[in-house]
Amino acid sequence: MTELARQRWRMLGEILLSKNLETSNEHEDISVMRFKTYGLYLRSFLSKNDHMDGTWCKIEFPSFEDNQSNILSLDIRLCSTKIEYADLIGFNNTGNTCIWPSEEVLAFYCLKEKENFENKSVCELGGGMTCLAGLALARSISLKEFVATDGNERSIANLNEILKWKDNEKNWLCSIEPKVLIWSRTFNEINFKERFDFIISADCFFFEDLHHDLCHTIYYMLKDSGVAINFAPYRSKTLNKFVSIAETYPFDCRVFEHYDQEVFDKHLQCQQINKNYSSDLHYPILVILRKRSHN
Repeated sequence: MTELARQRWRMLGEILLSKNLETSNEHEDISVMRFKTYGLYLRSFLSKNDHMDGTWCKIEFPSFEDNQSNILSLDIRLCSTKIEYADLIGFNNTGNTCIWPSEEVLAFYCLKEKENFENKSVCELGGGMTCLAGLALARSISLKEFVATDGNERSIANLNEILKWKDNEKNWLCSIEPKVLIWSRTFNEINFKERFDFIISADCFFFEDLHHDLCHTIYYMLKDSGVAINFAPYRSKTLNKFVSIAETYPFDCRVFEHYDQEVFDKHLQCQQINKNYSSDLHYPILVILRKRSHN
């Protein structure tokens, strides 16, 4: 067993003993969260009474228009950084404790391209505790609908807390449906069949065993010529393996490393000044899947 593997098993043992990883410096070198943000948004913590173990913060994205008063502001709730055993078992729960760089970039990208989503049906897959990108869209432009999904019930419970918070509740520009949704190559919920113009996701390629499940779910849910916008790092070629499987489905697949100049500049800057930054682990690659028409 390698030393890295031993460290990971020791980390798992500490989780099972309910130790708080945030207070343990020993694991910083093996955590992908050693790099947390590109600084594409501002985050400030809010003082709110929370009957559960969570932290509220205000997320502000810059305006992409001449009128700077249009800065998007959104209150979100993050779960505790204390990770329990129940949060590790079952469906992929890696995105349930924080805002990962891929979700940050997905939100930033969607906001810059928001006119493409106007009056369209949008679903976010694997949105974690916040579905930040989809909620940012639902706050900034009139969608036909937004369905926010994750495979973890705790994530959807947290999302419901965000949706009903008084500073958010009256500011959505479309209907929002939170839903627990498990990817499966046999997924066949009839009310989701060919329903969406756009599916968005961040950091959903990590588990190779789920690649076929994710591809089938996306294909089943997209309308003809619908588009899936996915951001994820290469992460030991897991992205390449996903794309190889996606190409066996009736998708037109395109992969972009350079999709936004501002994000790419921040990526280059991080390479130069942040010794903890790894392009393979952290830099989100854009994968576009367009469903081919049946005709």
